Amino acid sequence: MLPQTAIRMIGGALVMQGLVFYAFATPLTLQIFPGASDEATHVGVVMRHGLAAMSFLAGLVIFLVRNEGYRTTKRVLFGCAIGFAAITLSLIKNIVDEAAMIPLPAVGAYSFVAVFALYIAMRRH
Repeated sequence: MLPQTAIRMIGGALVMQGLVFYAFATPLTLQIFPGASDEATHVGVVMRHGLAAMSFLAGLVIFLVRNEGYRTTKRVLFGCAIGFAAITLSLIKNIVDEAAMIPLPAVGAYSFVAVFALYIAMRRH
């Protein structure tokens, strides 16, 4: 797979994630924090809206860099690998600390993207 294709997929997925996080902020917050009070849920929804905007921004930037050349796209993929690994570790820490109800498919998806991006970034041309 070409790095440009991987960049398209990751960028597009992050844009979609941003849209889903924004549209379904309340149900997602209630799923992750089932026992939260109304005030805490409101704070969670506001934070999820901010997260949605950042995800949308990151996805758009990653998607737009797809035609900037082979080296640039590989560097962006390497950065994505590090970032998604950090997200995965953060999710795992929340699970271990029992701080939130993180869906295991989300951990698997972020882990997969981290490994996938690293693989594409590190392989030879």
